[in-house]
Amino acid sequence: MQTKITETEARALLRSIKAPQLDLKPVADHVLEHYGLAGEWHQLGGEREQNYRLVTAAGERFVVKIASLEEDEESLIFQAKALEHIERVDPALQVPRVRRTLGSDLLSSISDGEGREHRLRALSFVSGTTVMDQLGQRGFKLSTDELLTLGAAHGRLARALQGFNHRGAVRPMPWDLANGLLLGDWLRDYIPEEIRQDVDRALEHFAGSTLAALPRLRSQVIYNDFHESNVLVRAEPLLEVVGVIDFGDMVYGTVAQDLAVAVASFIHWSPEPVAAASAIVRGYQRYMPLEAADLAVLKDLVLARLILQVGLVRYQAAVNGRHDQHLDELQTLYSAAVSRLANIDGNAFVASMTPSVVPTPISSPVVEQTTTDIQALMFRRQSVLGEAYTFYNEPLELVRGRGTKLFDASGTEYLDCYNNVANVGHCHPYVVQALAQQAATLNTNSRYLHSEILRLGERLTATLPEGLDTWIFVCTGSEANDLAVRIARSVTGNEGVIITENSYHGNTSVVAPLSLLEYDIKDKPSWVEAVPPPNVYRGIHRGDQADLGERYADHVTEAAVRLRARGSGAAALLIDSIFDGNGALVPPGDYMRLAFEKASRSGALCIADEVQMGFGRSGTHMWGFEAFDVRPDIVTMGKPMGNGHPIAALVTRREIALEFQRRTGYFNTFGGNTVSTVVANATLDVLQGENLQGNAERVGAHLKASLDGLIGTHELVGHIHGRGLFYGAELVLDRTSRAPAKLAARWVRERMKSLGVLVASTGPFGNIIKIRPPLAFSTADADRCFEALHTALTDVPPDLRIANSA
Repeated sequence: MQTKITETEARALLRSIKAPQLDLKPVADHVLEHYGLAGEWHQLGGEREQNYRLVTAAGERFVVKIASLEEDEESLIFQAKALEHIERVDPALQVPRVRRTLGSDLLSSISDGEGREHRLRALSFVSGTTVMDQLGQRGFKLSTDELLTLGAAHGRLARALQGFNHRGAVRPMPWDLANGLLLGDWLRDYIPEEIRQDVDRALEHFAGSTLAALPRLRSQVIYNDFHESNVLVRAEPLLEVVGVIDFGDMVYGTVAQDLAVAVASFIHWSPEPVAAASAIVRGYQRYMPLEAADLAVLKDLVLARLILQVGLVRYQAAVNGRHDQHLDELQTLYSAAVSRLANIDGNAFVASMTPSVVPTPISSPVVEQTTTDIQALMFRRQSVLGEAYTFYNEPLELVRGRGTKLFDASGTEYLDCYNNVANVGHCHPYVVQALAQQAATLNTNSRYLHSEILRLGERLTATLPEGLDTWIFVCTGSEANDLAVRIARSVTGNEGVIITENSYHGNTSVVAPLSLLEYDIKDKPSWVEAVPPPNVYRGIHRGDQADLGERYADHVTEAAVRLRARGSGAAALLIDSIFDGNGALVPPGDYMRLAFEKASRSGALCIADEVQMGFGRSGTHMWGFEAFDVRPDIVTMGKPMGNGHPIAALVTRREIALEFQRRTGYFNTFGGNTVSTVVANATLDVLQGENLQGNAERVGAHLKASLDGLIGTHELVGHIHGRGLFYGAELVLDRTSRAPAKLAARWVRERMKSLGVLVASTGPFGNIIKIRPPLAFSTADADRCFEALHTALTDVPPDLRIANSA
């Protein structure tokens, strides 16, 4: 589908086009009539279009663009539909949003007063300063981290354009590297004499092998213009991409040539072009994994783009009579880059870009044999693992996953509404690549020096309240909680631990007795005290009275007194900030603050178990406890930390850690190993780079509103617990007695599975449907989950809705 371009077409497309010069009043009248927008107008510059910024009385900002008569309408529609596609698939990505007319058209027509109709469009205004503007303030240098950030932003944009197509994408475009324009003799006349030998050699290779390889590479609609003047950033302390503008050069082309544009644009701003290219490529692959064939032609394409920049910009300046110092300086940069890159060994360049493993795309077929006989697989499992726990009446054999979706051996897709382990989505390509690269390089323990463990600790410290700054890395949340209790005991000299009833904190010999959701409360040791969970729907204190928080917190004081009477004393209060075992409770009022205060007065350390709610799941905060204005002595974290890789940690105050280390010390062979910390850093990159905490807040609010509506439509639904992206729908047989509908909940769970949606049931009675998806959950995913739950509730058999079915 590559479109060749002739010299005549190229010259026509590159000629100077005068922007329209319509008076403001008819433009303002037109926009008010057709778009319903009015406000303050500000003239903007533009070579081919007349542009205004419009600020409405409500503070909304738009760019109104009036196209020249020569501008192709199909091209404008193509751009608008691409922007709408991006908004649908990645609404957090900051690109211009299309403001349709009051009649829902993408464009409108406005007369210039002489009977000629111009196409007008309105787009949202994207705030930020361009990278080019920032470069002058930064000594014209970009750091490796900044180049990686730019590459990631480009990869995310490329991923958002996947799946989009439009006939306007196949068009003659001078800046399309695949169109053969580079090989025209006329363009060579505009190449500076000092680099012509390098250019001739590069183009000979380009014509001989690179162009022939392009049809075999992955292609899609590409942005094709990721450079310093189109990328908007915020500057402190490092560049952060806040937007991308100007979609006029989009075309159908290869992923490799799209990436080459970015590499060619940004390698000037680093003293090491190959290292700079590598950083951009690594960032790009966070979102768009590359294949070996893409990387094999990358140097050639980057060089081709640089040559095209030199030739076309000099051509345009010559034929349009435009010369300025800025363009001359850029041409000097481009020419120098051509010379440097042309003399770098191609194999060495590819080797520096090539990841140790290029992941198989999710669209690739699963080639290994998969077992389809569930009964046979279960028999083998029981022979090997005994009666190990499985989900569902008929367990699933899952063979692959991506994002929020899982796939079984038959290829059936399931929406995962349960797994907080894959916090940023199953098999996120950036995390997978980071794991593979480090595993192929080195994996060793933390007794040797390595920077990744330090970078991880420093980054996480920045997200926590001041004073929580000393880390111990382990492999599982159970280990983290076990160690937290050991630290509390060592530092306080006490033994007792206060927990909430029906909690779960792990499966080691120390924390298993603290996991009363799984273990019988009658068997708890004398050093354990379980207090009532702050459940305002089913707990011992109900309703919405102002003192409910204090009444529940008083039980902490009473528990500490009982421990002291038994000679144990209170070493720790251990609380899961979402009360997962009780169905995702939101505690009343100032319960958490008062409970922490009362525990501290009893001599205990306060431990926040963030294995469930940590890493942005609440939406409003990075850590679940932050919503309650408390400062724990120790914070534990686990499952979501490595997106499925076994890494966990605890953080505490320095004086607590030093006292523990003075008394006993601690080492964990695999805790904080090089691979695990690289994976955790990569997971954190994605969490922050894709703003998944913000997504949890936005999608969580959407889902909560839908779930709350179930109370009005289904008698079985007694209450909706939870916040962020963690909810529990409590099913009851009647709303007066609140008798738990355990069998109905189990039936709903199985029915939702048959509808392709995976949830769990939880709570002390097993009557709460637990919804806890990856943070990459979209509003479409939330709607699908809600519809499946609504259908399942509707289908619950009558005999499971009556009292004797509990």
